[in-house]
Amino acid sequence: MPTVSRLLALFTAMLTCVLLSARAEACTVSAGSANLGQVSSYTVGTTSQQGSGSAGLQCDITLALLATHYLGLRIENTTLLLTGPGGLTIPYIPSATQNGAALPLNTFENVSSTPLLSLFSGAGGTVPIYIRTTATTALRAGDYTGSFDLRWYYSICTVGVAVCLAYDNSPGLVRPLLTAPTNWGTGVVARITVTLTVQNDCIINAPAAGFGSAPLVGSFNPITRTIQIRCSAGTSYTVGLDDGANPSGSVRRMRFTSGTTSNYLNYEIYKTTSSTERWGSVGAARRGSGTAETNPGIYDSVTTQSYTYRAAILPGQVTPPGGTYTDTVRLDVAF
Repeated sequence: MPTVSRLLALFTAMLTCVLLSARAEACTVSAGSANLGQVSSYTVGTTSQQGSGSAGLQCDITLALLATHYLGLRIENTTLLLTGPGGLTIPYIPSATQNGAALPLNTFENVSSTPLLSLFSGAGGTVPIYIRTTATTALRAGDYTGSFDLRWYYSICTVGVAVCLAYDNSPGLVRPLLTAPTNWGTGVVARITVTLTVQNDCIINAPAAGFGSAPLVGSFNPITRTIQIRCSAGTSYTVGLDDGANPSGSVRRMRFTSGTTSNYLNYEIYKTTSSTERWGSVGAARRGSGTAETNPGIYDSVTTQSYTYRAAILPGQVTPPGGTYTDTVRLDVAF
């Protein structure tokens, strides 16, 4: 039968084993990312795009709350540019908080004074990183990507009950017993990838077209109007007009409703002021950007192309009842 001292020795050995098995790495460092989504080229040109992602550091901070922790970081190996088609670039700024000050490049930042619960507020106990772009014009559509290295230095409690008994330190960090580290070591690098997809877009000015008033179908004169379009840089396009809201086959019609009766007035839209070729929405019926009346083939996102068309009330139809006849034609731009 074991003596009391023997039982005490066994208990101490078991306790030591439990403590040692409980010790583990509190922090892991891995690659992080921030995706800023898909945005119109004109939106990217006028507005800063913002997003967030993982900064690459994940820690179990439960035990770290028992004692003083030490955390530092440094951004390095970067130009802070997203690069896309044709070598075009978008500058961006990383920060520790949303809309916060930019984290400086190649400068050690001691963030130990930041509360742990605030610092590790990302999903799964990660540190979030916030990204915002600088508004940049004349961009081509496509994927823009960049990356930077975020070097982490840390000392986080891994073992303890009432007090911390052991720490997980990043490589080379020397933690004195009572004072802050003076040797932060080499740290661990997490590469953060930032992505943004710029989408083609156009700014369109399509004024309303009115034929005025007349007593008979044959009394309406043809009219001309000009549509103005400018689109993302480097991209040719085609322009189509659909058949309107009240077509009969391929014939466009304006409608006037009197009570429960709908009345129609046939009309057509032609590609140019002198053309008899119908401007439609499919295949050769569309207009190419290279055929614009002004600035054809110039695609720099700031130059406008103009398309002047002719619209006419079709002859040979019976004059319908008097009223205001309307139709809505949808314009589409295809890249």
